[in-house]
Amino acid sequence: MSCTRGACITLPPAKTATPSKRLLTGTPKRLPAATATIIIGMVAKEGADREAAPLAAVFHFPLLLASGLSVAMAVGVTLPVLPFQVERALGTDAAAISWHTGALTGLYTFALLVCSYFWGALSDRIGRLPVIAFGLAGSSAGLLLLDAATTLQELYLARLVSGALSAAVLPAVLALAAETAGKTTRPHRFAVISSATTLGFLLGPIMGSWLSPMVLSPLAGMRIAGMFMPDSPYFLVAATSLLIAIALILAPSPQKSAADHGAVQSEGPDGPSRLGLNLGLLLTGISVFGITIAEVGITLLGKQVLVLDPAGIARFFLICGVVMIVMQIGIFPICMQRIALPSLIAASLVGVAAGLGLTAFSRTSGSVLLAFTLVSIGTAILIPALATLISTAAGPMQGKAMGQQAAAANLGQALAASLTGALFLVAPGAPFLIGAAAAAVGVLCAIKLRRP
Repeated sequence: MSCTRGACITLPPAKTATPSKRLLTGTPKRLPAATATIIIGMVAKEGADREAAPLAAVFHFPLLLASGLSVAMAVGVTLPVLPFQVERALGTDAAAISWHTGALTGLYTFALLVCSYFWGALSDRIGRLPVIAFGLAGSSAGLLLLDAATTLQELYLARLVSGALSAAVLPAVLALAAETAGKTTRPHRFAVISSATTLGFLLGPIMGSWLSPMVLSPLAGMRIAGMFMPDSPYFLVAATSLLIAIALILAPSPQKSAADHGAVQSEGPDGPSRLGLNLGLLLTGISVFGITIAEVGITLLGKQVLVLDPAGIARFFLICGVVMIVMQIGIFPICMQRIALPSLIAASLVGVAAGLGLTAFSRTSGSVLLAFTLVSIGTAILIPALATLISTAAGPMQGKAMGQQAAAANLGQALAASLTGALFLVAPGAPFLIGAAAAAVGVLCAIKLRRP
């Protein structure tokens, strides 16, 4: 017995152990057979789930990166070759070549715009992997059609097939990346996928330029079954896409931890989330509008004002592409840890607006490169940041939301591509000022995200 401030407390005997202490000290205590069986089963299931999730992750994320890389290469590989294919089909009418090249690119973009939402929503219903695999197979089929096309009608058919089917890839890729990652790792995954697509856009034109003779003037005897050219850039990218599609079909089913699944399910497009989703889609369109104006406008500026050859213009894109990859892989994760997402989006849009505004008044290669770099840095941050914003607001309908984002991006790209040339004829700086104004509006929208 012990007394403290006049109160007596009876202590238990020193040698008596409570049941809980017996468990902690390892004192044997026999459990009922049924209870033991249940516990063993639960432990075995938990262990199996822990083993399955890392196994699936080992397969899935590299395949998602390869899918993004491949579908981006499928776009880029056509850029240096398509005008020459149109020339082969039409003759040497320069005006007709320019018009049909633009129309073919516009048809591809329009097909992406129309079909992205459908494929994203379908992936919510039937699963991500089948949709990604089908999209890659469709992209492969479109490239093979383009490789064998000799008439203008065949060129249009090939681009329509490519756009409509390859639209399935990126929405489902981003949705699967969101579902198999926690909220803290999701932005980094989006950034790495964005870097893979950026790398694809860089490698595609290089491969297309290097192997373009295999498309434009192949020997008939070198084609497989009289149709496919093994050394064609189209054939190589198509074969790569098909192999990735097969790997996705054979890969184990995605495994989501209960915590991650609950996090995605608890996020829903209600109230503030609906506002975030809508503003995210609007800002996606504005961001892609700005970078497309920069890309098309700088091509025109380099040719007509700076008097650069194609290699000189390509140098701008190579440097800025590398900058974007470095920003997305190395800098963006650090920014996400230290800066609130709305503030990061607003600051990135300020950089895009500043870069476009500077480009409007740049007349030297150095100043144009500096301005383009500013636009590229802002865009590199915006792409994964906006994907994170939209994914967080989307709730369980990740595929639908990512399809909407892809459609918004394609709409911004189509508007910018169609306006830049016409505005450039009015004044070389006009398209860049319009893009800067759009980015400034985006800054105001991003500030609205900060309000509770």
